[in-house]
Amino acid sequence: MLFNSEICFIDEFIANLKLKGIEEIPFDNAEFYNGVGKMSRYFQANRNLLGEVSNEISLLFIKNPFEDIYKRFRDAISLSNGGYLSFVNPDYITGVLELSIDDANYIILKNRSGVPADFIKNCAERFCSGANIEA
Repeated sequence: MLFNSEICFIDEFIANLKLKGIEEIPFDNAEFYNGVGKMSRYFQANRNLLGEVSNEISLLFIKNPFEDIYKRFRDAISLSNGGYLSFVNPDYITGVLELSIDDANYIILKNRSGVPADFIKNCAERFCSGANIEA
């Protein structure tokens, strides 16, 4: 079960991707985990800027020791299926962002996660860089 702050962080992360002009992201493959890994390093190095909310959100960036993947992050993204994200491909290796620019701006402006918008924007940039997504 995910904390509300984790879900809101993922929503704001997806919204930032949309505002960067990203239409699709890799999912549950090497590129995806490289992106999450780069974002995780940024998060861990700067989490002291977030206060108490960082404790809940940091759970997204713990690698599952059995699979050596960011399982909780993957699961949180999966929960967006049918909402802000769609896995329209049969192998679930590409997530298609299904929100409008207006929706993305609204999500970021609402800021339910409590994480500063610039912080999440930086996370999205690190994800794109690690996942080799051109923005």
